[in-house]
Amino acid sequence: MMYELFLALRYLKPRRNAVSIITLTSILGVTLGVAVLIIVMAVMTGFTAKFKSKLIETQSHFQIRKPGSAMRSGECRAVLETMRLHNAAGTPVIQGPVLVQYGINNRSLDTQVMLFAAPVKDLQTRLNLDKHLKYGELKLGIDQNNWRDKSHYAVISTDMARRWHLSVGDKFLVHSSTHLTGLVKFNAAGGIEINKNSSAHLPSEFTVSGIYSLGKSDFDRAVFFAAPIDAADLFDLPWGAATGIYGWGRDAFDQQHLLDALAFDLPGFAVTGWEEANRSFLEVLKVEKMMMFFLLIFIVLVAAFSITNTLITSIYQKTREIGLLKALGSSDAGIMRIFVLQGFLVGLIGSAAGTAAGVLIICFRQQIIDFASYISGQDLFPKNFYFFDSLPAEIVPLDVAIIVICSILLCTAGALIPALRAARLQPSEALRYE
Repeated sequence: MMYELFLALRYLKPRRNAVSIITLTSILGVTLGVAVLIIVMAVMTGFTAKFKSKLIETQSHFQIRKPGSAMRSGECRAVLETMRLHNAAGTPVIQGPVLVQYGINNRSLDTQVMLFAAPVKDLQTRLNLDKHLKYGELKLGIDQNNWRDKSHYAVISTDMARRWHLSVGDKFLVHSSTHLTGLVKFNAAGGIEINKNSSAHLPSEFTVSGIYSLGKSDFDRAVFFAAPIDAADLFDLPWGAATGIYGWGRDAFDQQHLLDALAFDLPGFAVTGWEEANRSFLEVLKVEKMMMFFLLIFIVLVAAFSITNTLITSIYQKTREIGLLKALGSSDAGIMRIFVLQGFLVGLIGSAAGTAAGVLIICFRQQIIDFASYISGQDLFPKNFYFFDSLPAEIVPLDVAIIVICSILLCTAGALIPALRAARLQPSEALRYE
């Protein structure tokens, strides 16, 4: 086996012909394929992990709702007590779409806004909202320490502050979707008419107390925080009511037993885990990662075909050497091992170089993106589309191992046909003109 390995290494760099250039091209092909695979798999894994983390951070481990209606105060207390019996924590929340007026004389409107209301202490301990504040403070509702201050405070996002041209201390108006839809009604003909029995409601005025950024652009773009009592007034809910309860268990990734127990003990309520609520998107990410792997592995497959061409050329130029080796007693299996090892070495060297290149690019991915964006004059990673402020990536050793093993196997398989041809050469034919 030693002489086969020696000759395989020797044939990678011949002295007087161009096969070494072709071999280098094959190695570069494997390097490129492995590097691209590692980069794409790392980005897909990082994106999925970051997305899951942000989902848990902005939603909770699970949610409990009463289908078709809000949960009254007594129901909220009963649900929270049941959750405590199962060692789970929870907080009542009020969520709903609103219409925001802002700008000079409040002439501008924003309809794609969601109000989120929960106790301040829960926003601090569960959503860590105070840690994500960029300006101001986490103050909601009326300032209890200043009875002369009648302002109702809210916390908006940096995206809203930019869109609405607001800063800490500025005011904006909020219309409830409940009040707005109550102004009209459908008639028997299917048309819409003014509801004469409806009451006129003035919009609620809020003062910006803080500006946050959670780093998840779809959440930052749509959600602002207010006090539960202000939200209840906006949506005509009784005191202590909630549209749902956010819950947190011991382990967000292993909570199916908890969810089943809560669903059994809370008949009439819908218990939904964060994975179930986002199942469609998570399945898309999983399928997309697998499809990207199978599509990009063709880059390595092309490199394997180039190895086949390289070895066919090498065997043609080394016909006399192969004949001499056979005349000296080398077996067909020995000749075959020489060229199979050559393909294996090309795959091994290319995979090692590709792994190093892929890891290096992942480590400096943000600097590369910033530089490319600066050169091109375009944002190559718009956060409004990708949800995050920076490109996430996570290198999983198992993924790297699978990529490297597949690449080496493909390159080795690409050497089998030329190796079989070399093994079938007869010494008499190879040395006929010597």
